[in-house]
Amino acid sequence: MKEIENILKEIISQVQEFRNVYITNEQAVRSQLIEPILNALGWKTSNPNFVRPNAPDEDGKVPDYTLIKEGKTTLIVEAKNLSADLKNKKIINQLAFYCFNSGIDFGVLSNGVKWLLFKTFENNPKDRIVWQVDLEKDSMESVINNLSSFAYLKIGTLDALLKNNKLLENGWNLFAESSDSVVTIVAQKVLEKIKTQEPAFKIDQSELKNFTKGKLMDLFELTEIQREKWGILPSNIGDINKTVVSPPSPNSIMLKKIREKVSVTFPDNFVINHKKVVDTFIDTVCRIGIEKVKQLGLSRAGVQIVTEKKDANYNQHQNGKYWIMVHTSTKEKVAILNEINKQLNLNLIVKTITI
Repeated sequence: MKEIENILKEIISQVQEFRNVYITNEQAVRSQLIEPILNALGWKTSNPNFVRPNAPDEDGKVPDYTLIKEGKTTLIVEAKNLSADLKNKKIINQLAFYCFNSGIDFGVLSNGVKWLLFKTFENNPKDRIVWQVDLEKDSMESVINNLSSFAYLKIGTLDALLKNNKLLENGWNLFAESSDSVVTIVAQKVLEKIKTQEPAFKIDQSELKNFTKGKLMDLFELTEIQREKWGILPSNIGDINKTVVSPPSPNSIMLKKIREKVSVTFPDNFVINHKKVVDTFIDTVCRIGIEKVKQLGLSRAGVQIVTEKKDANYNQHQNGKYWIMVHTSTKEKVAILNEINKQLNLNLIVKTITI
């Protein structure tokens, strides 16, 4: 597990640095992005007992990778460059053709960053795409779990694994339709436990839910974006507030208010230290010079830190004709500032302060 996580992190870093190469060069995608992952999953790409690149099928058509186990074709992997839309009908049909001709149940499409698992003989066309993951946008845990489903050691049980996952997914949806319903269920269990010790205990339902949200956040170490989704944060994700219950009642359960601030000190002793991390980040970028930062070509989640084009999916702050990417965690904002500091040799002092 750790090996594939390290490889995925290295690949994400390579993509962020050499994105333009992978957009146009499919061979680079194959050798530098796809093959390291196949190897980490147990498919030895240099050994024809495991992988045969560009192996023609019975009709002479040539899939990019034919994966072999115990002498039998078990999976087709089709590679595209980074600009390809994996859900494009023409691309899907190409993979479907290879899988159908080989008589195998599954195929994989990848452009190095996005990976898609395809099921050949599914009656409903909508169900043929089993899952799709994005190395840059999805959680590391989700990416590893999905990619591991077609690892060399698991490939024989892939169909059974997917059936189990579908049953689990349906069961979960019946149990908890939303994050709010999960909070409600857990909150009631907490209340039941308390009342076994203190039968007269009373608490407002909203306070109980707020307390439960905070505890779940701590338990699962939710990201800032996830916290906002759960209703724990305001829409501005730069300000990290856990939960505040106000005003207090005799039975209210108060939670600590924890906030992370970022302080940036310039060589002339000018300090940017706003209440909200996002404001500190924006003002620091502006004082350094938006155009200077733009020229560095830094990006996160496939979006440049400074760009002249607004992204449809991520939060950005507009400054004149430029858009500054702010849809990142506090930790990531600090990392970006340190990267800018290093590349431009600015001698900034960037500190994170916990209050």
